[in-house]
Amino acid sequence: MNSKEKGNIGEGLALAEFIKRGIQVSIPFGDNARYDLIAEFNGKLNKIQVKYCNQQISENNSIICPCASSLNHTTNKNRTTYENDIDYFVFYLVEWDKIILVPIEKIGTKKSIVFRLDKPKNNQGNCNLVSDYEFDKILN
Repeated sequence: MNSKEKGNIGEGLALAEFIKRGIQVSIPFGDNARYDLIAEFNGKLNKIQVKYCNQQISENNSIICPCASSLNHTTNKNRTTYENDIDYFVFYLVEWDKIILVPIEKIGTKKSIVFRLDKPKNNQGNCNLVSDYEFDKILN
């Protein structure tokens, strides 16, 4: 599967999650916008960037997701973050078949973020649990 097909899957799933909740969604024309969807909630139009995440880290049962885009798709050297361009990320975590909604403030200028299903055994407090970013939790 190529990256365009993966992106389409992620966008389709994100669209369905918003629509299931009665949230109006618009799709920008063309591929030149820094966001994939516009969803109307919390009293405003929110720019949404969708990412298909399939890079699992098996030793600690986590998935790493990209939070930057490549300006040169052949080398992936010039990566830019979305800090001032979007309001939320939607991440489709392929290995777990989960979709989550993450405010851009949580990510800032990071180029990637790691999510876990379970708390670490050492009680490390700064990990990103999938359950903290479920759509209903973020939207309410």
